[in-house]
Amino acid sequence: MSGTEQGGDELRMKAILKQHGVGPDAPPPVPAEDWWAPKSDPFLDEDEDEDEPDDDAPARAGRFEPQPGYWPRPHTPAIVHRVRDRAPAALSDRTRAGLYNASAAGAGWGLGLYDQFAWALHDCGQSEGIGAGVVLGVVATLLIAHVWDRRTRHWWPGIAWAARIPLATAVLALALWAPAAH
Repeated sequence: MSGTEQGGDELRMKAILKQHGVGPDAPPPVPAEDWWAPKSDPFLDEDEDEDEPDDDAPARAGRFEPQPGYWPRPHTPAIVHRVRDRAPAALSDRTRAGLYNASAAGAGWGLGLYDQFAWALHDCGQSEGIGAGVVLGVVATLLIAHVWDRRTRHWWPGIAWAARIPLATAVLALALWAPAAH
């Protein structure tokens, strides 16, 4: 055999290479499209003249900027913006605040906190004097208001009311303390 003749296997491989577009007998490669080059914007109106941008038209977003509305945005539930459909409160804000504090003081009385505050005021008034008892009551009330009540008043209303019980009871004990009555 001479070196220029091709056998059956060589012809079959040549056809396979040509079919896949490789090898010496393959057609020349088609120039690849520049994938990094900007493509035409499908959202741009063909009627607009691209040479003259409108002053009131917003600037086009970059290639990697999502279209407006593409990403879901959190929204406020409709219930938040709903106008209340009930009648205005029959009680004024001061009346409601008074009832709120009075019920907290009553709960403190029922729980026995009033007796403890009243005993502390009475004992301090008997042993140190009336002025010391008043100072103890005022300082205890201010301390409870500053340390405890100030931090809890914005909690859920039921828990905030329960947290108001010590302050309301201390104010009640200081208001009802009558040192000359003993």
